[in-house]
Amino acid sequence: MTVLDDTHNGSREERAGRQMTSVAKALQLLDAFRKARADMSLSELARRADVPKSTAFRLLAELEQSGFVARNGTKYRLGLSCFELGARYSMCRPNGLRDTASHFLSHLHTATGLTAHLAVLDGPEILHVEKVQGPNNPVVLTMPGQRHPASCTALGKTLLAFGSSEDVRTALDAGLPRFTPHSITDPRRFMSELKRIRESGVAYNRQELSRELVCVAAPIIVHGTIEAAVSVSGPTAGVRWDRTEMLVRRAAADISAARGRNTSSQI
Repeated sequence: MTVLDDTHNGSREERAGRQMTSVAKALQLLDAFRKARADMSLSELARRADVPKSTAFRLLAELEQSGFVARNGTKYRLGLSCFELGARYSMCRPNGLRDTASHFLSHLHTATGLTAHLAVLDGPEILHVEKVQGPNNPVVLTMPGQRHPASCTALGKTLLAFGSSEDVRTALDAGLPRFTPHSITDPRRFMSELKRIRESGVAYNRQELSRELVCVAAPIIVHGTIEAAVSVSGPTAGVRWDRTEMLVRRAAADISAARGRNTSSQI
């Protein structure tokens, strides 16, 4: 990618500074797609990335040439190169976390009839790694690569409860957001919730992120360290959550065991 303007002017340090600035702006443009649910226009991308429209136009043309951005008429979307690069991330490789868990997630979805999720912790947020949902499930508006505040989700509370004190402090410092009247926003109450989760081994999200939606999650622990969490999500009524909890526990234990075997064989 050509990211340097007027490279014949200025010292080597000044040229390097301009290059880093252009790279940063290109990354800002790619990052602007993070929360997009549809293709975006040049003006919208420039606004989201906080770069001049002319700069956005030039950098998007170069990103398009390298396959990281694609055009659909006058709008832009991420290109196949982004998918190709992301698929090479460690958890997506053969015998990686996503590959190992997908079999058990499918079984969990079949056994419960609900939407199954796999997620990891990243700072004060969870990152959805995988999702299995059938055509007749209640709509759960999540997708791999999507983030949510950890404090409002069963997955996030599980990851925090079995994680480090530094992880918990990061979540508290970021604030406990309120999405519904059921969201836990008081730090003392939240800490009590994490203690209860450690004692019971499972976490619940009872309409804390979205109304009429309940989730139950359990930890995936490999060699004594929490690696991820698995959950199912469904409506507040018509679900036997005691049976569902048992199945989620079993899936988490099965994934933990499989991950333990995989990681041991790689040492």
